[in-house]
Amino acid sequence: MLTEGIVYKKKGSMAHIKCARPQSCEHCENSAICSKNESELRAYDPFGVSEGDLVEVETREDAKSVLVISYIFLVPVAILFATYGLFVINPYLALAGAVLFAAYFAGLKILDKKFDPKVKIVRIIEKTKNEIRQ
Repeated sequence: MLTEGIVYKKKGSMAHIKCARPQSCEHCENSAICSKNESELRAYDPFGVSEGDLVEVETREDAKSVLVISYIFLVPVAILFATYGLFVINPYLALAGAVLFAAYFAGLKILDKKFDPKVKIVRIIEKTKNEIRQ
């Protein structure tokens, strides 16, 4: 899927981009869940963009993305059920839920560093005014 956005932060070879919600989101069954008008993406930058540039970004879905989304949303629910089950057995066993949540958040940190979402900038639509003058 291609979408346009404005670079608001540059960090190494990655650019942080604010994008308007794409038209394809209007027909999505889950559009009520993510009711934001804009989204933020972290994309690979092969062009050396600057803050304020208008760029076109390509996002691709793959099996890893589905696994990551499943981890983000389903594991906390499983931890809650497991914690409740442990609480029913013995209230002190419910403290294991805190350990499970700590492990979950550690996993999120690892995913944030290791996971490559296959999002990249495919072209610069408009450079910032400051760069045009130089």
